[in-house]
Amino acid sequence: MLISDIKPPFKEKLHSLKSKPPIKFRGNYFRGFFEKLGGQKILTKKTARNILWAAAIIIGIYIIGALNFKNEALNAFHSSIKEIAKIKNAVSELKTAEIKNSVMAADRKIKNLQLKADTYGLLGISSLLGKVISPLGQIPGTFKNLSELGDKSLAVTQDLDYLKNNAVQMAAGQKGGELIKILERLQKNIAGVGELNMELKNRSSKLKSLTPELASLYEIFDQNYIAISLNLYRATDFLGSLISLLKESGDQRLLLIFQNPSEIRPAGGFVGSYGELILNQGNLKDIKIGDIYNADRQLEAKLIPPKELQGLTTNWGARDANWFFDFPTSAKKVISFLEQSKLYSKEQTAFRGAIAINTEVLKTLLEIAGPVELPEYGLVINDKNFLQEIQYEVEAGRDKKPGQNPKKILSVLAPIIFEKLNNLGGARKDELIRKFKNHFAEKDIMIYFKDWKLQSFMENIGLAGEVLDLPERFSGDYLAVVNANIAGGKTDAFMTQSLELKSWIASDGKITDELSITRTHSGGQEKDWWYRTDNKNYLKILVPPNFKLLEIKNNSKKTAKAAVNYNKSGYQYDTDLKSIEDTIKYREPLAAWIGKEFGKEFFGAWLIIPAGETKTLKAIYENESDLKIQSGLKYKFIYEKQSGVNNLLDYSITAPPGYFWEESGKEIFEYQTEKPKAREIIELTLLKN
Repeated sequence: MLISDIKPPFKEKLHSLKSKPPIKFRGNYFRGFFEKLGGQKILTKKTARNILWAAAIIIGIYIIGALNFKNEALNAFHSSIKEIAKIKNAVSELKTAEIKNSVMAADRKIKNLQLKADTYGLLGISSLLGKVISPLGQIPGTFKNLSELGDKSLAVTQDLDYLKNNAVQMAAGQKGGELIKILERLQKNIAGVGELNMELKNRSSKLKSLTPELASLYEIFDQNYIAISLNLYRATDFLGSLISLLKESGDQRLLLIFQNPSEIRPAGGFVGSYGELILNQGNLKDIKIGDIYNADRQLEAKLIPPKELQGLTTNWGARDANWFFDFPTSAKKVISFLEQSKLYSKEQTAFRGAIAINTEVLKTLLEIAGPVELPEYGLVINDKNFLQEIQYEVEAGRDKKPGQNPKKILSVLAPIIFEKLNNLGGARKDELIRKFKNHFAEKDIMIYFKDWKLQSFMENIGLAGEVLDLPERFSGDYLAVVNANIAGGKTDAFMTQSLELKSWIASDGKITDELSITRTHSGGQEKDWWYRTDNKNYLKILVPPNFKLLEIKNNSKKTAKAAVNYNKSGYQYDTDLKSIEDTIKYREPLAAWIGKEFGKEFFGAWLIIPAGETKTLKAIYENESDLKIQSGLKYKFIYEKQSGVNNLLDYSITAPPGYFWEESGKEIFEYQTEKPKAREIIELTLLKN
């Protein structure tokens, strides 16, 4: 394939052919070649000349083909490597059709190359010369591996594309057995891609000595091998655990957590309602919608709620259990409280995981499915009126009576929406998938599994909603602003928020941050009281663990007082909550709390805003362990958004005197976005003037 670049190790010059017989070939490759062909080390002049002429003709044809073939082959190899890496994106980015097409294109390149190689006789000659120049013997196997890789990668992307478009319908249509078979085939092919990836790396390591181009090909394999192999391994593990879950006998339950960001809570919104997704052998057996207060009334455990909630509720229950910004922790807590409730404990019912969705997702479902008529309520629900109409029915509607379920309207609405979505056509289904991708990116949907392999995969593709762990030696800054509406009605439906963070790095490496949080309450003209009342917000500012609070302004002074003496009344501490609250200290002059959670320092404060008003809370804080200032320093800023809160983010950082940022070409780097992703990561390089 690449003979035009190979420099044979001749030690004799061409004029040595004119010397008298017997001729001795001392070049290692060709001496071995003649030994294997003729079993002799010394040939007669006539025999040697005939062999050389034949070899010259063969190699001449080989070289002509290889000259035209080399660049095309290398490009095809590079394309194939890229396609392996894209399999992960087929899942995480839902671009299965695009990736399927690119895999098909790469596969065609390899098949065409193989055909040309056979036409030129290159593969046969490579096998023959491989007896002399051993790396050449890897070329036929490399083509075989690449061809198999194309076949398996194509099979993977075809199955992924089919599942993306049909998995829900298959489960709902009681075709669980067929669904499981496709998942098993997918797992087998992804494992096959991983094995071929390893074989190709090994072959490329042997080919790298032939040419610079093949050496660069090996470098690409070597640089990407671990990351690609890890992703393929995770995908195989994920599918294995998912298949095991689907094949288990009996009903398997996933919890649906409906988070209402109109009453924001740390994980994404108050949990007034929830659902049960019941699976059996890959089939969707049932979807049940319930009022979480019903489960909480049957929770006998007496648990001390978070301090900020103690003026609102005596006992901690599932409705308030999503108190943690880290979604896996919140999901585990909600599941635990529900499983302890007699509603589920009497039958030893367990949930295998949880899927949190908020009202933005439900709006999208109605936008795609179209309006839903509810004649018994005299309503037509659409994506524009959904939130307010449902909120009214829950707070003051016909089912808001003793002994009635005020969330019944959701039980009526949900199956109608689901049925309409199940019958969507191609274009509408594609639009739904596109919108869901955006919901994943903005943490409107988060997923938790008890099985660590399933959970690890969710984290890897960005759907777990976990708080990012910072490395021990972190050169940079981190920010998350976490809001909690405590007895502030549903006012967050009419709150807007913007964040402005200004950072300065001093010559000694000290980082000083000035954060401004501006919140506006525009619900003053609404007819319902739950939108017009004061927005009572307890917020936390999460920063790296080595930062300390210097100043905080414009926050409200408020304390939550417990209605009972918990120690005397037999209440118990929750260990996860207690581990956080034990770190908290109140700073009287600042009317603020300082504590630690999820590897971060946090500053807590109340911000109460009446309808029609705007307030800006300002906090100034700095790091206690200085950066080591030097040219080439890699600096990272990480922002994590709260599910259910959309805000403008305005970030700027000023370099120390005598330095500038490579990315902006000046002392100040600025970044602004009106719609931050779930996790924004800005990587900067500090350079000396």
